[in-house]
Amino acid sequence: MLGKLYKTALTLFTLLTLLTSCGLDQTLTVGVETGFKPFSYVEAQDEKGFEIELWEAAAKEAGIKYEFKPMGQGEMFGALQRGEIDAALSGMTIKRDRKRDIDFTLPYYDTGLVILTTQDNQDIRSVKDLRDKSVVTKAGSSAYDYATKVKGIKEIRAFPDIEQAYEALVNEKVDVAIFDEANAKHYIKEQLSGKVKIVGNRLTNEQYAFAFKKGNRLVGRINNALRSLSDNGTYEKLYKKWFHQKPTSKPGDT
Repeated sequence: MLGKLYKTALTLFTLLTLLTSCGLDQTLTVGVETGFKPFSYVEAQDEKGFEIELWEAAAKEAGIKYEFKPMGQGEMFGALQRGEIDAALSGMTIKRDRKRDIDFTLPYYDTGLVILTTQDNQDIRSVKDLRDKSVVTKAGSSAYDYATKVKGIKEIRAFPDIEQAYEALVNEKVDVAIFDEANAKHYIKEQLSGKVKIVGNRLTNEQYAFAFKKGNRLVGRINNALRSLSDNGTYEKLYKKWFHQKPTSKPGDT
């Protein structure tokens, strides 16, 4: 009898140890962007957006507990590295240099950077026209990284919130803005119609993914969950809800 009790206790202990090592018994702290529509934003103290709902569905599928922590994108990379948050969702672009410090899940959104200028501007049509021009974008974003590599730009201004950047453009305090295509189209449709326009072709081809602190074992569980959401139609349903079209690719396609 005592032998059976000992074996049962040992089995339970081993199971709890495995769960602890995988992080399933802990509540993750997930950093979320406060103003990146339509992906991740806070409205009336509620987290909303495509990434928010995709994360919620993936975490439920994976059996992961979490709590959101609203913050700016520029803060997230440092917070991940310091262990202040476990994961982040904020249009996190997969980049080779970032992979040295953080881990990414499967990509779930294809995008790229575009140039915006005022509606009546006829001088700027492509990146070749940015010499001696002032550029605005979002601090800590891949758009900022891109702008720093364009030769001849007179000035780069970076705001913690992209809405501030768009406001500077509308008020003609800068010549152009560079930022994510989906976000730019959203703001033109909702707030900036007739005021600004997108010019030229997409500057880059990028992919968004959830970001995790380096070495977090839950990345694999989220990847499996994203594959399941692709297979059962949840991913496409969320994509169509937020972008009003079918996705050209889904997590796990490549």
